Amino acid sequence: MTDASLFSVQNVSIAFGGLKAVDDFSLTMQRGDLQGLIGPNGAGKTTAFNLITGVYDPDAGSIELAGKSLLGLPPWKIARAGIARTFQNIRLFPDLTVLDNVRVACHLRARHMMWQTFLRTRRFYDDEVAMTDRCLKLLEVIKLSHRADDLARNLPYGDQRRLEIARALATQPKVLLLDEPAAGMNPSEKQDLVTLIRSIREQFGLTILLIEHDMGLVMKICERITVLDHGQTIAVGSAAEVQKNPEVIKAYLGEPAAAES
Repeated sequence: MTDASLFSVQNVSIAFGGLKAVDDFSLTMQRGDLQGLIGPNGAGKTTAFNLITGVYDPDAGSIELAGKSLLGLPPWKIARAGIARTFQNIRLFPDLTVLDNVRVACHLRARHMMWQTFLRTRRFYDDEVAMTDRCLKLLEVIKLSHRADDLARNLPYGDQRRLEIARALATQPKVLLLDEPAAGMNPSEKQDLVTLIRSIREQFGLTILLIEHDMGLVMKICERITVLDHGQTIAVGSAAEVQKNPEVIKAYLGEPAAAES
């Protein structure tokens, strides 16, 4: 990993039975990067996210954040190290309020000890007040502060997506992984999402990697794109370079039909 790099995945592979789900995958990100990871359905994109966040242990390769290995760490320790994610299938706590969904994540950085929680010490109360204030500010950032007391399950789908982003931000990440953040959104919501992603990168100094099937959104927002197909990297480059790459066109559109004689 170079001195300027914040996050590095090198030659990572994993197989499930005889299927090589991710094969020799590498990716390097500098601080403040906004990169995309794309590919057809089943290409291995979410599996790559699961390897990065400790859901799966790779069969080979290395994963480092700020020069420190993340291999073998459980997901909560990887989150504490500074990597947060959202999910392809929304995983909010539907029967908790919008505010409490964010507060749950904020406790990853709580300063008080367990015994202080049981005894309800001054440190506990001060910490809880500070976390609540921070969560309310995050809800303002994603424009959901007016729904702080609503149950998460009562939010429209697009707002639930944005709430997941707020919950990830509450862990104070260095690297934010977004798994299909625009899924199920209408065009207006997608444009608001583009604005939000750019805004939170600047406001929180984030490095962002996103998986997305909306190619218009990816090409508009990502400065560098990695393309997977059947678990293998077939292209890396700018949006313009990836769009013109024959292997990428083949992966998405298939082989051109042979001309009839």
